[in-house]
Amino acid sequence: MQLSLSFAAINLDTTHDFYRQLPGLTVRRLTDSRGTLTALMICTDNLRLVFQPLDRLEQQHPALFQHLSRTLLGAGVVLELECNELDAVHRTAHRNNWPVLYELDDREHLRRELWLQDPNGYLLALNEEPAAAP
Repeated sequence: MQLSLSFAAINLDTTHDFYRQLPGLTVRRLTDSRGTLTALMICTDNLRLVFQPLDRLEQQHPALFQHLSRTLLGAGVVLELECNELDAVHRTAHRNNWPVLYELDDREHLRRELWLQDPNGYLLALNEEPAAAP
C-alpha cells in the first residue's frame, strides 16, 4: 500500500528546486496538455507527496482555504523521512541558506536528525538510523 499526501505550494518551481536536492527522492513535474506545470509528485518506495499550487487550491476549495492566510502552511505537520546521507543534506542546507531548525546527534541510540523547513513552511525531520549489525 502506498500513502499519498497532498500539499499546497506557494511556488512549484521553488518547491521543485528544494526537493530535488534531497537524496532518495524522485521528483516529477506534472504538466497539462499545454506543457504548463500543474503539480509536483515526490515519491519514495511507499510514500507519494503531491504539491499543487496554493492559488489553484484556493480557487477550487475556497471554504477550506479561507483562513489559511492566518497561519503558516503546514502548521503542526512534520514530514519525517529516513535519509542515510545527512552530512550531504547538511552541507546542501548551509550552501543554500535553508533554515536548519534542529540538529540532534543521539549518541545513546546512534540516531541523527536534521530538521529543515521547506520553501512553503513545511517541516521535514530527516533521520539517519544506525547501520544494521553484521
